Amino acid sequence: MTTRKPSKNLLTTLLAAVALLSPAAYAAQRAATYPEALEKAGADGVIAYCYGPDWNKRSVRMLKSFWENPVVEEAAGDAVMVAVPFYQDQNSEGADSASEIRGHLRAPHYGACPTVFMIDKEGTIYATLTGMDDLGDENGTLGAENIKKKLAELRRQKELLAKAASVSGPAKAKLLCEVTDLSIDAPKGIVEEIELADPEDTTGAVRRNKHNAFYGFMYQQLQTKDGFLKTDFVPDLNAIGEACYSIINDESYRNEDRQAAYALLIGLSREAGIPSTQLRGYITKCAKIDPTTMYGKMAPALIEKWTGKDSESASGSKKKKTAAERKAEREARRQAAKAERDRKKAERKAKKGAKDEVTGGDAEE
Repeated sequence: MTTRKPSKNLLTTLLAAVALLSPAAYAAQRAATYPEALEKAGADGVIAYCYGPDWNKRSVRMLKSFWENPVVEEAAGDAVMVAVPFYQDQNSEGADSASEIRGHLRAPHYGACPTVFMIDKEGTIYATLTGMDDLGDENGTLGAENIKKKLAELRRQKELLAKAASVSGPAKAKLLCEVTDLSIDAPKGIVEEIELADPEDTTGAVRRNKHNAFYGFMYQQLQTKDGFLKTDFVPDLNAIGEACYSIINDESYRNEDRQAAYALLIGLSREAGIPSTQLRGYITKCAKIDPTTMYGKMAPALIEKWTGKDSESASGSKKKKTAAERKAEREARRQAAKAERDRKKAERKAKKGAKDEVTGGDAEE
């Protein structure tokens, strides 16, 4: 029996069909206004680029170098892209028409521009990219990577939610927990859904999503019954240490929560004057949980600074840091500062609640 080779025409047709089915075949659309973008929005929603025409020159330059960059358009998948101006001076030329372009889209926090809002087709912001940390330089390579990542997580979120809707009990709690582990915002009320699905917390999903390693048990000791800070407070290292270890040793918690508990234990132990070898052990074990987090990256510098090992030569002179070590320390400080900003941002968002969502009834800027 002979096997015929497929013709070139047939191969070309098949390759074209595969290309049409692949994620790379997504084609972003453009809209003139945010209301129009929402009307056109499909499964990939809307991606809005916020800029300041009368005050932020970088954001205006990036309209061309970033927002019109083919790399960014490709990363946007099948989302509808729209550029939205936010004026500081409402008497500036173009400010009137800007309000029509904006529709009911709220302004970025503190009016920060450039900012990219990633919005689902219902009009809810699920991710915000802003500043050098998220968007990088004006050419948009880092911004494009982050847009692609967040959009992929939106698709994954929808897939997990669809699966969760078809099951119940602990199986549902596990799937919903996967949703909360994504870096994009989870739907409102999801923690309550997890609690209903697994009231006994057999999966660990409830405590994974309700615990705050820094502000839970620490605040219970710091605050009076009226909520005021205690004066002349001396932390009970034994009590806090026990609480820290209950989190550190429980893999139901996220790695960063376990490391945050370690960080609290390390800080209090250092103040208590424990031996440097023991402190070094705490820091090393903390880093091993996840070397890629802020805590993991800071570990080498903290060991050198706090335990004294490897920080001095035999003659007692301070060891000179290499350029790579100095760069690693700068990166660790930058990551720590970003983590603190993200934490404060999350707290502000929790307080504002529904006001921070993009809804048809929101007030304009």
